[in-house]
Amino acid sequence: QTNIAVLRNTLTQFEDSMLAAKFSGRWDDSMEKDRDGNIFVDEDPDNFKMLLKFLRMRMKNNNQGGSSVPERHRPKATYEFCSMLEYYNLMQGVYGHTWVGEKDAFTCKEIAYGTVSLCSKTSDDDSTPKLTTVVFPHKSTGLKLNEFTVEFEKGASGVVGWVEFIDDGANTAASCINFARSYPRFGIFLNIAERKAYGPRNNNDVSTILGENLRMNHTETATKLVCQRVGGTHKTQRKYSIELADGTKVDTNMIDPPDNQDTRVMPVIAFSGKVTVSGLRYAIDEL
Repeated sequence: QTNIAVLRNTLTQFEDSMLAAKFSGRWDDSMEKDRDGNIFVDEDPDNFKMLLKFLRMRMKNNNQGGSSVPERHRPKATYEFCSMLEYYNLMQGVYGHTWVGEKDAFTCKEIAYGTVSLCSKTSDDDSTPKLTTVVFPHKSTGLKLNEFTVEFEKGASGVVGWVEFIDDGANTAASCINFARSYPRFGIFLNIAERKAYGPRNNNDVSTILGENLRMNHTETATKLVCQRVGGTHKTQRKYSIELADGTKVDTNMIDPPDNQDTRVMPVIAFSGKVTVSGLRYAIDEL
């Protein structure tokens, strides 16, 4: 048995997590305790102490008016540790949104637990939002995404999907993915303004069309899309899909590059205006 003393405020920082609910004070009388009256937590002590170390750092940063804990100081993602975080609904609290793009081209602000708002900056010569591209690299945390939800606000347009690209962590050059000129060779994308979905290029180096005349109108309503990644026919092949609010889904199979390569299939969002991103589901089974 390992005894740990910790402030209740430290454990309840993420109000929407199960950890915060468990130690809110409402359930103290019904929680299992040891013979000295201490609340018993049935977790691996090393993993739980690693979580507490992160929560304490975050508490100190917030109390001092600082930002969140830098990525390089967050706990290493392991299957055991992340399984515990998923149980307590803390994956997004600890690892969060790590969207990477051209410096000073966009802002990323948390508007609710697990939900961020991405806003593209305006052009220098007028107030028109610039098209900017962001990706979710795996290298920073070692975590891949299986699902994310994007909502383009009314009037916002762009492209969303999955792209095979060089993963350089926080230094990933997402701006090199120039959707204004052409689509990458390997990927699945939905173009909001065109109402068309594209897949990997064929033998003639032309992007395949997975769907067109899709039911959406970005000038009149917000556009909500769910992007998923699920297991394929063998250990490296996956089915990547994009689902519209009306249930229409487009998908394609792509091969995930081996871990010893620099390229990865990553979530990508190219947008002008404002989008919200939520519903992150991590592939902890691949750790």
